[in-house]
Amino acid sequence: MLEAIFLRQDGLDALRVTIAAASVLAAIVYLRFVDTAPSTMRTALKTFMIAILAPLPLTYLGAGSTWLLAGLTLALALSALGDFFLALERQERYFVLGLASFLAGHIAYVGVMLPNAIVPRGVALALVLVAVGAASAFIAWLLPSLGRMKVPVLAYFAVIMAMVASALSIPGAPWTLGAGAVLFALSDSLIAVRKFKQPFPFSNVAVWVTYAAAQFLIVGSLLVIVAPAGYPF
Repeated sequence: MLEAIFLRQDGLDALRVTIAAASVLAAIVYLRFVDTAPSTMRTALKTFMIAILAPLPLTYLGAGSTWLLAGLTLALALSALGDFFLALERQERYFVLGLASFLAGHIAYVGVMLPNAIVPRGVALALVLVAVGAASAFIAWLLPSLGRMKVPVLAYFAVIMAMVASALSIPGAPWTLGAGAVLFALSDSLIAVRKFKQPFPFSNVAVWVTYAAAQFLIVGSLLVIVAPAGYPF
């Protein structure tokens, strides 16, 4: 899959590799700050990891759907905005803004996936049902702890499960797309446990690693789908 993403021989391969490398490096360096108090460096690193990826889909314009590539850039930009809000110190003020940013980002991801999705059947349908069942059980367990956040959190999980279902319903998609969507849902679930139940050992590391892996897998997979390497430049 990496060859299909980075080896297009259209003069932009070096730029794409540089963008991806910068994002991966930021994700790794951020692990040094993941358990530290909010700071300018911590916020900058967390935001930069996805923000630097946002222009990447635009380097494929002419190799696929302009609208879908723009939608992928929008999803990444909204995710970066969510990271920014969730990295700030006063979470009683900024958490809802972060949640709303990621909610909009998931909707953008669904908008990119749906044109390629079909009604799931067979294994895909089974995977969707398992994912929805697991999410429903988790929400039922979490619900008594949500307080006034019940409606926003329920809406958020409904949208992210729509993203997971969309990712699993694209025929011929790389397996990494479904894996990335599931990892994203897992990362958000860990955040919910940490915030609304209680922190657990290595929770910050677990949230970050699953989130970063999810974003990389989803973006790479969608680029293969919406800007296929065989498209004539």
